[in-house]
Amino acid sequence: MTRPPLRPSKAPNLIVARPEYDMQQQELFKNQLRLYFNELDNLSSALLSDTGGGSLGLPYGAFLDSVTQKGGNTSTAYRFQYDTTDYSNGVSIVSHTASFTGSISTTTLTVSAVASGPLLPGMTISGTGVTIGTYIVVQLTGTTGSTGTYTVSASQTVSSTTITGNYPSKITFNYSGIYNIQFSVQLENQDSAQHDVDIWFAKNGTNVANSNTQFTIPARKSAGIYGYLCGALNFYADVEANDFIEIFWNPSNVLVFAPAFAAKTTPTRPATPSIIVTVTFVSRLPT
Repeated sequence: MTRPPLRPSKAPNLIVARPEYDMQQQELFKNQLRLYFNELDNLSSALLSDTGGGSLGLPYGAFLDSVTQKGGNTSTAYRFQYDTTDYSNGVSIVSHTASFTGSISTTTLTVSAVASGPLLPGMTISGTGVTIGTYIVVQLTGTTGSTGTYTVSASQTVSSTTITGNYPSKITFNYSGIYNIQFSVQLENQDSAQHDVDIWFAKNGTNVANSNTQFTIPARKSAGIYGYLCGALNFYADVEANDFIEIFWNPSNVLVFAPAFAAKTTPTRPATPSIIVTVTFVSRLPT
């Protein structure tokens, strides 16, 4: 849905009144005022409506993920995903989904047929006998995103069955415009050396040029005392209605990931999401 660009109203050139009363002239005068006030009404309605494209009821969204996000392969790009919507008006999270026939032996998933897809690294899978929370780490063989073999995150044995995949990563826009996308992500390093994480943006599945930022996470200090960094930045994106933005990440070491922490006490503190994203409408697209 794209709203026509808002334009300022312009006062009419009112007719010059004659000395004597003229009914036809009065009707013309009233029509001029009526058209002008209708224009003002339409403008105020657009400004105060709940939809986007230049209104004061601007589109926005705030999303987070309450679970730890892991990659598992340093040569693979993963998408950040979200399981909670705090606020949403014209901006929402949409999932990649897949349905396929597969079996799992230890950490190898063998896909024999795909009903819908594609399968993606980082996608959580579920089905009869599949361990809860299992996700695809990397594809090993076969047609990209389709039949072939994959490494999964949990060792298990699953006979051939229907498996579904879900990946809620697409920040999707109902209205065209320029948006400010801000994120903060917790990054943890359990290795004894410092490592990097690259984070970048993609629009409709295509990487956005010059959008990558590299974060360096400190090494762990000792056993159980890990290195942490909060990566945060904002990014402007121009989108059309129904476009989607995704935030990708890639760790330089498998011991680097995005943890989530439960609420704490003494003092009482809220839970720590692995990632928080807020989206704010900035402007309509240039004409």
